[in-house]
Amino acid sequence: MPSVPESIHLANVTLVKEQRSRVRDLQSFRKGHQIPTESTEHTNSFVGRIAAEDLAADLETRFADFRKLLKFKRVDLQVTDPESGAAMISTPWFDYQITASIAPDDPSEVLWRRQIAEFRSPAQIFSSAFSSVFGNLFDTVELLPPAAIDLADFIDQIEERGLETVTLDYDRNTTWCHVSLKGIPGQVRLTADRVALVVSQPQSPTKLLEAFVQVRSHFSGIHYF
Repeated sequence: MPSVPESIHLANVTLVKEQRSRVRDLQSFRKGHQIPTESTEHTNSFVGRIAAEDLAADLETRFADFRKLLKFKRVDLQVTDPESGAAMISTPWFDYQITASIAPDDPSEVLWRRQIAEFRSPAQIFSSAFSSVFGNLFDTVELLPPAAIDLADFIDQIEERGLETVTLDYDRNTTWCHVSLKGIPGQVRLTADRVALVVSQPQSPTKLLEAFVQVRSHFSGIHYF
């Protein structure tokens, strides 16, 4: 088992992968169904309802993998069946969730979001068994800070350090900030309520989390991390 990074903190951390597919390709889409032309509460409810078969199929696969590869017993796995476009399996180590909703910029597409959160056993999360379940699925590590980030203050602190290993990009009104760090794959993207490390190619959970630990070390002393 790979060593667990010292002082690893996974509270409020989530591994994420978002993908898209066509609404018409959902298993329960029928000839008489209308492809949504706008994103509303009604059309989102429609997509969530007809995505139930696809969500259930994903749960079946994950349930089998968790038993076979992570050696969980039936009583260890608490399954929340598809409802309103969401489904989940809670394990002793983490919660796995999948959701289906209308893509905000294209109502004819489904936005699938798979995520792992509520990490309860960091040592197991960094194991080879855990990586074997998900492979190179995830491409984002999200951190939801306990309080809103003052982006102007964050930018000022980073610029004051004058580190050549850090490159910043941000808008005039400081509503977002993107950070590139030498030696860290991907880009750190910040808004007032979210920090995300986004990589160009999906990686194993272990590599993603290790990269995020390195990001935190770069920002040592800045309380938002």
